[in-house]
Amino acid sequence: MRILRRISAVILGFTFFIAGLLKLMDPVGAGLVMEEYFKFLHLDFLRQASYFAGAAMALLETVIGIALITGVWRKFISYLTLAFMGAFTLLTVALVIFNPVMDCGCFGEAVHLTHLQSLIKNVVLLGLWALAYLPMRSLEPTRKVKYVSFSIATVSVCLFLLYSVFSIPMVDFTDYKPGTELSSLETVDWTRSEDIVLLSFSDANGQYADSLALQGDVIAASVYNPEKMDSREWQKLSQLADRAAAKGFTPLVLTASTPDMITETVSSPELLPYIYFADRKTLLTLNRSNGGATFISDGQIVTKWPVNRLPDTEKLEQLASTDPIESLVTENHPAKLKLQAFLLYVCAVILLL
Repeated sequence: MRILRRISAVILGFTFFIAGLLKLMDPVGAGLVMEEYFKFLHLDFLRQASYFAGAAMALLETVIGIALITGVWRKFISYLTLAFMGAFTLLTVALVIFNPVMDCGCFGEAVHLTHLQSLIKNVVLLGLWALAYLPMRSLEPTRKVKYVSFSIATVSVCLFLLYSVFSIPMVDFTDYKPGTELSSLETVDWTRSEDIVLLSFSDANGQYADSLALQGDVIAASVYNPEKMDSREWQKLSQLADRAAAKGFTPLVLTASTPDMITETVSSPELLPYIYFADRKTLLTLNRSNGGATFISDGQIVTKWPVNRLPDTEKLEQLASTDPIESLVTENHPAKLKLQAFLLYVCAVILLL
């Protein structure tokens, strides 16, 4: 029975840990999920806090997972876990009843569950909790070394969140992940609707210009909150556009602003000829960094950069002279290895220490 209790706690813990870490890797995406929940609960006044709330909830979920696996403060953590799961189970019941058009966000962008699947998942986790912690009086004491492993792992995931705030997800699970083939409204085959991925951006006259992203090598900067871009960041985009044009790329600046507002927002007038307009949600999905850039080759997304690590001239020369498929592998594979190494490190700390 003791072994069954520990196995149940570890499975429950790893579910929390992986679900939380996937959202910590993408705090912008976690904020979007919280924004949808606030909208569903008619708490629109909290929308401005959705980014912070999403990151905080993801961090709490991850830390609970670490605590469940290491077995620290078992009684307190068991009550905290029950309260957490109970609240979200009730919320999921409401989602099943009212069936709003939204994703539960349980595992970030990596796994999409229907509301019913999410409810079943929560019920199963409640069953694991019962196996792990009932009856409470028979809970075993925790070895002191586990408090050390809990502390090391918790500090590590906090640093991981800090890295994610200033970067883009190490592994992209969105519809615009590297390797995705884009389509345009002019060439789309509606008989294969499941494969259609559109950027749907237009010029100042409202004419769709998706075809610009399907021809040759393109560097597309996405600005989903133009009012939050300072003059230094606009200048960086202007310099990127100049570098890209000089190396044979087509520079695009996709913004969620409107044609009549953009001249007041952009502090670098030389960018205006490159500016096009798209939906904010589309730009958030294309690149999580406000002002980040995406390399697209003949309609295929190759790689992305955050606004604080835009490609320099040397990188653009390398991309221009390298086969896009090779660039797709070499530019994205190291980030996947970093994530795998981090996961192995944290798992080693919480299981072996």
